[in-house]
Amino acid sequence: MIKKVSAATAALLLSLVILGGCSSLADLDIVYDLTQQDQQDAYFELFNSGEDNGGSLVILGPESAAPEHPAAVVLEPLPAAQEEPDVGIVTEDVEQKPEPMELPVTQKSREQIEREDEEKRQAIGLTEDAVLETIAGNMGNYYFDQLDDKNRHLYAEILWIIEKRGEKIKVASLDEDEIDRAFQYVTADHPELFYVDGYTYTRYTIGGELVKLGFTARYTYDADETKAREARIDVAVESIVGAAPTDADEYYKAKYVYDYIIDHTEYETGAPDNQNICSVFLSGRSVCQGYAKAAQLLLNRLGVKATLVTGKVNAGDRPTTLHAWNLVRVNGHDYFMDPTWGDSSFQQAATDENVARRINYDYLLDTTEDLMNTHMIDDLVEMPVCTHLEDNYYVRDGAYFTGADPDGFRELFDRAYSEGRGDVTVKCANESAYQAVTQYLITDRRLFDYLRTSGNSASFVSSDTRRTITFVL
Repeated sequence: MIKKVSAATAALLLSLVILGGCSSLADLDIVYDLTQQDQQDAYFELFNSGEDNGGSLVILGPESAAPEHPAAVVLEPLPAAQEEPDVGIVTEDVEQKPEPMELPVTQKSREQIEREDEEKRQAIGLTEDAVLETIAGNMGNYYFDQLDDKNRHLYAEILWIIEKRGEKIKVASLDEDEIDRAFQYVTADHPELFYVDGYTYTRYTIGGELVKLGFTARYTYDADETKAREARIDVAVESIVGAAPTDADEYYKAKYVYDYIIDHTEYETGAPDNQNICSVFLSGRSVCQGYAKAAQLLLNRLGVKATLVTGKVNAGDRPTTLHAWNLVRVNGHDYFMDPTWGDSSFQQAATDENVARRINYDYLLDTTEDLMNTHMIDDLVEMPVCTHLEDNYYVRDGAYFTGADPDGFRELFDRAYSEGRGDVTVKCANESAYQAVTQYLITDRRLFDYLRTSGNSASFVSSDTRRTITFVL
């Protein structure tokens, strides 16, 4: 008969063999199966009494190594935790949840396991006071605020375990889906956790009953390298934040972050660390997840509420590309912001076409209605419907039109020339406005009333989906 047990149980049994005084397999007369309650009780009673137990033993190892003994029980250790499949956070690859490691334990060891669990939690400072303090410190974080009290407690535990690098720490849930959600919410709220890219968990059972789940984060860098990178990131972030506008108007802070990330980051699919903030702040090469997390961190440092949004987009010939962007609260209202799609280096990589402008402001403080023409939000968490236009880029720039407006066009083009811009973009409120503006500026050729160029030709790019027209000056 073959019984499978954990490596920890195997080690315990092996220690009993040594303490039992058996010098060779030939000494064995009786074999107890310690996975059976009655035999376990009998063995411990004999062992603790100090009487001669006749060479009692549970044999460890593969079946081929077992002695020719009619009562032999073979115990095979399960694979170690590091051999488990990995888990991935929301990236540009398919998400993958971990398969748990199964560790059966005996009723006799329940009390001991509970004591060891508490000792491991205490060793990393995971007390109830620490959990309550962490909960208080995360109030206002978007994903955290969507949870009920029970799952906020779990969120706080997982965040603490990650930061303290705990291993196989018992958490306050037996629900694997709750743990997965809490982990994703923690990493969505905390872009500074660049050194974590997944987790594993271990199931502990007694007689087939699940008694606890042990959580371990998966780290991309050891503690020393993490600390070194944190120091370099802090220097970069402090420099960026120090140059930000101090105006109370949050619009200018949002635009500053949008512009900064686009100006200082190249879209590169093979960039190292492209799923975290290191790629933006340390190397200036990233993909959407890096752009969005860097924007989230900077905006939050500037006092502007921002969070991560994940979903899919229609990008060229890839209609269901995984993507990440931001939800931003500016001057009391919610907007979407996508610095990746605002970057011309991304547009060229996605479409293999030249673009008219270095920074595309279509995705600076956008509404849900406009964004959903190209973006699809996933169901990880419910997002608000963004309807306000007060701080949309085109509204603030005087480039938002409800129809053909000659005076408005004059003011916009003259200001663009005075500021030394290389292009002008007009945004139309709806389809009828878009048709009216197109008719006036392009079909009727009134564009040349505003251009300061000689000749009778002009370059422009229009987007029927976004209802925008960009003219090269």
